[in-house]
Amino acid sequence: MPSSTIDVLSRHVEHVTIDDPASDLPTLAGVLDAAPDPRHRRGHRYRLGPLLALSLLAVLSGATSLSKITRFIAGYDPGLRTRLELPATTRLAASTLGRLLARLDGDAFDAATCAYLSALTTGHPPETAAPTTVQASATAKTPLLGLAVDGKTLRGSRTSDGVTHLLAAIRHDTQTVLAQRQVEAKSNEIPDFAPLLSGLDLSAMVITADALHTQAEHTRQIVAAGGHFLFIVKANQPTLHRRLKALPWREAILNDRTDERGHGRREIRRMKICTTRPGLPVPHAAQAIQVKSRRTDLKTGKTTIVTIYAITSLPPGRIPHAQLATLIRGHWSVETLHHIRDVTYREDACKVRSGNAPRILASLRNLAVGLTRLIGWTNIAAATDHYRSHPADGLQLLGLTT
Repeated sequence: MPSSTIDVLSRHVEHVTIDDPASDLPTLAGVLDAAPDPRHRRGHRYRLGPLLALSLLAVLSGATSLSKITRFIAGYDPGLRTRLELPATTRLAASTLGRLLARLDGDAFDAATCAYLSALTTGHPPETAAPTTVQASATAKTPLLGLAVDGKTLRGSRTSDGVTHLLAAIRHDTQTVLAQRQVEAKSNEIPDFAPLLSGLDLSAMVITADALHTQAEHTRQIVAAGGHFLFIVKANQPTLHRRLKALPWREAILNDRTDERGHGRREIRRMKICTTRPGLPVPHAAQAIQVKSRRTDLKTGKTTIVTIYAITSLPPGRIPHAQLATLIRGHWSVETLHHIRDVTYREDACKVRSGNAPRILASLRNLAVGLTRLIGWTNIAAATDHYRSHPADGLQLLGLTT
């Protein structure tokens, strides 16, 4: 009998029945039960952990609204609900669930679920190296992982007071969310960057971010925590952007070239690297990078050329050039997570707006994607169909059955 949680659960990919699951199977319901309960202690009908776990299972199975989640929970056997300390006959109302999610502590919920995913990811890394895993050089044996900091707006949550916007730290290789914060209304992501990363071990991480976060304080924080940064530079930093453009790129050698076809286009990327010169207004910057992309639409023949610049604290020779190019591409790959949440889970179409409910539902979607990725699913839509058709596998995934 395999002892690894991931080994056991990965059988779900091909739906192999498991009669005796591993003894170390984490009980996610217990993790969720530890979240602060905002309800008054008197008159509880629904135990928090199992209720949230079944809500997660509903999301995992394709439920995209509160009413669909409650219908999914009502469909379970009364005996199972009794064992989970939930009412066997009373049907949960969507409004009741909505009020509960609206009052939950979003920071505490994200801390609990992200810590769970982080522990699961650390304890059971992917069996094969993902393209965004940076292999160490001969002089530095510690491998580095890409961690993207990126934000997403929940468009369906808009009210007269604003819209819910979340900032997350996402692993390139597994698309698991290791930390998440809600950005204050009438603010931007910059003040939340430092608190987002403050609780994470950055010693084996390369933090990637778009041009908004190319800030001196951010670079200092990352290096002080033992990590590295790889930041895009655009015209919002005009002095830095101008200095990078002025570097002797014509004389620089070509460090990496890729030629890829897909999605109806051909894209050729050429990357050059220069060591940074004194006076560059970015603390700890060691190398400047130019990536020139030539994209050709295979149907129309139209060609566009895009040039981007980046800076990194990685010293020359720390990683192979091809891996550095992969890190740059890996940052944009996290958009796949946003695409899944919007298309498969219809996040932008969700009209839940009250309190913290939009954030909690987004966190449940993050958790659903992270769990399915770690199990081995590459197609999240197929995973959704599977758990809708095989609810016993979902119960086992959440540690609700033995």
